[in-house]
Amino acid sequence: MKDKVAHFILFCYIRYLKVKASFLITYMLCFAVLSAQNNCEMGFVRDSLFVEKDNTFVGADGLKTPVFKDGGEVKIFKVGHKYYLMLICKSNLHMDLVSDLEIISGTKSMVAKGVKQHQKDKHTGFFTIEILKNYVATLKDDGITSYVFNTKETLLAKNEVKEVKKIANCFYQTINVQKK
Repeated sequence: MKDKVAHFILFCYIRYLKVKASFLITYMLCFAVLSAQNNCEMGFVRDSLFVEKDNTFVGADGLKTPVFKDGGEVKIFKVGHKYYLMLICKSNLHMDLVSDLEIISGTKSMVAKGVKQHQKDKHTGFFTIEILKNYVATLKDDGITSYVFNTKETLLAKNEVKEVKKIANCFYQTINVQKK
């Protein structure tokens, strides 16, 4: 009788270890999958994006900064396999003017030729430019410190640069996870 009880206790203990091991393996697999995915806290939002070359608004998925102190904002979008940057501005307005737009990111800059500043409302303008994936990487590292349009420079505050880096980092992580 004692042998049967001992075998039963041993059987139950081995069974317990197997269940514990399977939970541990499941936990490790879930952790590995979750850590390999995007750890960004922000989710993409659906918004409208003006595509210059098509002269039309399209639905797009993207990320945006909180509205800046001066009412400006930065948005990054993905439409199909293309990426777009939208700068919304409330100062240095030159509605419907076409000029070069230089975006300065720390010591680096990118110039978009022949960009038009569109009017969103009476006191707000915006630019939309197509950007490459490697420029999203620049934005995640350096943000946007200023931009120049029609020789007028608009500076971003340090906290605004930080917000641009934050959304660019999240955007970059998301577009890289989706490719794997």
